[in-house]
Amino acid sequence: MNAYLALADAYDRFTGDVDYRRWLRWYQKWFRQQRPGIHTVVDLGCGTGTLTAMLAQAGYQVIGVDASVDMLAQAMDKIADLDCSVQPLLLCQRMEKLHLRQQVDAVVCSLDCVNYITRLPSLRSAFRRVAESLRPGGLFLFDIIPAWEFARRDGEVFVDEDEGALCLWRGDWDARRSLLTYGLDLFQSADGVHWTREQEEHIERGWPLETLEKLLTEDGLSLLSCTGESGEAPCMADSRVFYVWKKENQE
Repeated sequence: MNAYLALADAYDRFTGDVDYRRWLRWYQKWFRQQRPGIHTVVDLGCGTGTLTAMLAQAGYQVIGVDASVDMLAQAMDKIADLDCSVQPLLLCQRMEKLHLRQQVDAVVCSLDCVNYITRLPSLRSAFRRVAESLRPGGLFLFDIIPAWEFARRDGEVFVDEDEGALCLWRGDWDARRSLLTYGLDLFQSADGVHWTREQEEHIERGWPLETLEKLLTEDGLSLLSCTGESGEAPCMADSRVFYVWKKENQE
């Protein structure tokens, strides 16, 4: 089963609790510190395009990139009548095959998209493509869910519902391979009587922080910040870790 097929149509309905404006503020905090300024931004793993649209409305030239055609279809509808100076460009590409025609000032990757890369060669390729896509001095900002948080989700069941739709997630943690598999059932009804059921499988890997940092350093990026949700150094109490990296200026 593939991810983000059936869920694409209902994704925004079940992520209403995501504080996208907080993510935007975090990005802009770092963008404003850079000289020269940040103008061109890639939203890597853009999904349904909520942050893509918000970045564009904030005045950035944005490229939204995602591997899911279904998610990009939702993003296309979202940006169709967007009130901004430059309409975002959407590209259907996998992160490990990212290819841009020109370098950009920043790449952002939100909501644990990096965890969806489960193989080391693919992770190495994705980070290398990001580094190549950044101009010297450009920024790479992303977050991950650490392995210790995935371990806590083993066996948990998450249920969310909206009018005419119910989403059920079941978590299964494989400690040996450091993989969390979510089995997802999506039930939908147009009339409240007849229901359809669709299933998806989502797999994420809990990457060691040392692995991420080693790969990015090898690609010529320097670590500017690594924090947990509290803003302090990551610890076992944090369910998400936030990274900011900067591409070294070339001689």
